[in-house]
Amino acid sequence: MTLIVTPRERRHQILFFFYFGVAALSLASRSPDLKHNLNVNNGTFGVLVSLGAVGAVLAFMFVGQLAHRLGVGPVLIGTGIFLYGPVAVIPHIHSLWIYILMNIVLGVGFNGYNIAIHDQALKRQLLSGEKAIPRLHGAWSVGTLLTTILSISITSHVSLAWHIDVLMAILFVATMVSIFRMRPFLIKGSEEPSEDDTIRIRDTWSMLTTDRYIAIAYVCAVMVEFSTNDWVTLSSHQEIKASTTLSIVPYLIFMIGMVIGRLGIHRLLAIQPETYWIRISSRIGGAGFIIFLLLAKYFAGHNFGLAFSFEIIGFFIGGLGGSFFAGVLTQIASQRSHFPGGVVVAQMGLALAVLTLFVKLLISWVVQITSITYGLMIPGVLMIALSFFTKLGPKKVNA
Repeated sequence: MTLIVTPRERRHQILFFFYFGVAALSLASRSPDLKHNLNVNNGTFGVLVSLGAVGAVLAFMFVGQLAHRLGVGPVLIGTGIFLYGPVAVIPHIHSLWIYILMNIVLGVGFNGYNIAIHDQALKRQLLSGEKAIPRLHGAWSVGTLLTTILSISITSHVSLAWHIDVLMAILFVATMVSIFRMRPFLIKGSEEPSEDDTIRIRDTWSMLTTDRYIAIAYVCAVMVEFSTNDWVTLSSHQEIKASTTLSIVPYLIFMIGMVIGRLGIHRLLAIQPETYWIRISSRIGGAGFIIFLLLAKYFAGHNFGLAFSFEIIGFFIGGLGGSFFAGVLTQIASQRSHFPGGVVVAQMGLALAVLTLFVKLLISWVVQITSITYGLMIPGVLMIALSFFTKLGPKKVNA
């Protein structure tokens, strides 16, 4: 019997991703303020931001199992506290060591919440037959878009601390309300797991050992998005010499590209399969990202308008080109694995946390030695490299 997803369930499932998007990237658009609070150079700031991966590893090792055992509801409440709390605290921090600790805690909350909402979505998707993940990722992108617009609107008028504190309080209350109203639909814990459902800590490493192909593909797919979140406003502010408020605009345009791609991908999938669009989008998105950012750097010294326009175009192409990769690859990974949805997300997330930590540290090192633009060439090249992954799709099962 096919599950019918009610309007209430669909609405609050979308809201989980939307709230997550608003909270998760509320600090990204104000990275110049964070860097100023910490009084560090670009390389050190990049390393500090990357250390959130330590918290990610902790989350991915345990949260998928907790969601499977206890159910999604309790895990959403706990990880919601670890998500919204640290985000609210970080704008008040001036000590490097306290920032590192809080960033690790935020890594736990961010990735734990991500596992929980994906576990819920993947299992309900399996029962209903709907391909909901790309649309839910679109809701996440709408949240990031709105939080960026909010930052542009209030950066010149409201301090970073007031902006983030009030926003996190509102989001926390809204998330708890959605959890309460979603209670009849939230996946319950497994009281009597079968042998096949038994989840061990070592299983979370299997994405690195038994399906490294999809893990490496995922890294290539998301590094433009991850790097843009870390560096876009600093790039505009320092290299194009845009004002603090204006430097958020390229990030806004990047997120518009992400929203357009994620909300429209289902139409393209009706024409050609996922692998076709991954191949085309990775080449166009990666090449456009690289070419226009290099043009922006070239004109930065003598034509601000042209340089700023090229930067906006580059980030828009990168956002549009890579918009649907994460959602599609999550679905493919779930199809390739016999584990429950939340554990699959944990496996992919753990592999991603480990691998992207090294890539982010490499980018930070290149940024410090050369420039932010040259550091961003690395994720652009990785996006192009994704087009050469020709074996994406469910594994063949031997008869």
